[in-house]
Amino acid sequence: MQRPWTLLILLLSLSAAPVAQEDEFTFDAEAFEPKLFEFTGYIEGEPEYGRANPDGALYQLQFFGRDPQKHLESFTGTLELEGHLRKGIASLHFQTHSEVVWDYLDDSDDHKLYQGYLTVQPRPGLALDLGKKANRWGKGYAWNPVAFVERAKDAGDPDLSREGFWIAGADWVKRFDGPLQTLALTPLLLPVRDDLNEDFGKTGYDNVAAKLYLLYRDIDFDFMFLSNGSRSSRYGMDFSKNLAPNFEIHGELAYINDVTHPTLTAGCKTGKPRIEDEVSYLIGTRYRSSDDITLILEYYKNGLGNDKEQQQQFYRCVHQAWENDDQDLIDGLPVGKDLDKGPFSRPNPMRRYVNLRVWWEEPRNLLYLTPGVQVLYNLEDRSFSISPDISYTGLDNVELRLRATVPVGDSLTEWGEKPNKYKVQLRARYYF
Repeated sequence: MQRPWTLLILLLSLSAAPVAQEDEFTFDAEAFEPKLFEFTGYIEGEPEYGRANPDGALYQLQFFGRDPQKHLESFTGTLELEGHLRKGIASLHFQTHSEVVWDYLDDSDDHKLYQGYLTVQPRPGLALDLGKKANRWGKGYAWNPVAFVERAKDAGDPDLSREGFWIAGADWVKRFDGPLQTLALTPLLLPVRDDLNEDFGKTGYDNVAAKLYLLYRDIDFDFMFLSNGSRSSRYGMDFSKNLAPNFEIHGELAYINDVTHPTLTAGCKTGKPRIEDEVSYLIGTRYRSSDDITLILEYYKNGLGNDKEQQQQFYRCVHQAWENDDQDLIDGLPVGKDLDKGPFSRPNPMRRYVNLRVWWEEPRNLLYLTPGVQVLYNLEDRSFSISPDISYTGLDNVELRLRATVPVGDSLTEWGEKPNKYKVQLRARYYF
């Protein structure tokens, strides 16, 4: 772990560079004109320490056949680069993500193109896109049931960048005088082949999706669909409305055809999958007080999730394999190489959740400090995680965040079966 800490010290040293003195205010109109080329990015170091939970099913999956660990330490170094090149009616956008991880299991690195697409705007109100693009659908903060053409958020850190998919699409926008103020249509074509968007679903399909946006009487509406193909067909809508300048409500609703729910038998064998049409929805609110305290509260019904009995059976099977050192039983469970994508081991794998997020900007005039807390609660098994954090932005182009996460739950519950009893993360990010 010596190299990661050296990198963090170097990053913090760069962030402590002297800040230029403020000059007298001047107005430069050219600064607001679109530039031919813009380039931004950040470099980040994130050490993490956790106390192992050897009784947790996810710990036992990670360390099956490995030496046990009491301390779960890691360091993640991240570099993200983003740029825009504009010329006439065309513009090129790219975003890269490079990540190096030193942790208790192994050292690894990953380098991806998150976005890289060409936009052509032949006339105002019409734009054509071609390339790899992240399309953000939905109004929820922690979850998005209507995010039919994107990768899932991390509910504990939903603002993180996510990789897009290769698409061909368009945006058509029309504005009106009257109750209907704006109408916009976004059709998309998302092909899936062995070497193209292969993690979206079954290969060999050209998937069609679309979103219709309306601004009607100051209410935002979206209506969206995804054709049957690599994934089953689905239909959705969302809305958001400001009831007051500091009080907003939002919601999402999705109808999903032919959802496949995996099952496990009493003997820990893979059973016949249950296939049903499902409904997912989210309802939430965001409120900001006069003291700059912001609160987000959301309820999420996850139609794609597992019921309580099947989820508990998965945990029982993992414990049985661990106690009997049964490799064959482990190999027969629907897990895969990446636990975060397994039907029973992925984040928030069950059906009903609540997200509560509160933060207070510069409390009592403590400049640049923002303390906060997040609670993710599983209504099915009554387990939860609580994550207090504090961020500091008093250094030029630097953001520091200290965050702890404590899972709370009994055996056979989502957070009771986590691999750690608690974890602490320090994130130092330098923007350029």
